[in-house]
Amino acid sequence: MRYYKNIITISIFSLCLTGCYEWVVRFWNGDTQRLSPSEKKASEECFQELESIPEPKAYIGSKEMQDWLIKVYIPAKNACMKRKGF
Repeated sequence: MRYYKNIITISIFSLCLTGCYEWVVRFWNGDTQRLSPSEKKASEECFQELESIPEPKAYIGSKEMQDWLIKVYIPAKNACMKRKGF
């Protein structure tokens, strides 16, 4: 019985540490997921502009799709955001 209590205690402790770790990482990196309203609007406009770029007919994790994202989509998105002032 003593071993079961130890296992449960260690499991609960590990779960708490996992939650604390996530919080610490988010705190340390800053809240980078939130965009300002103007940046959010510019990002949505760029997304609408970039929908016209033809995508390769490959599944999302494929090498072809990754190459397309790196060589085509991301540079186009960066250029669009730069034009918008971000």
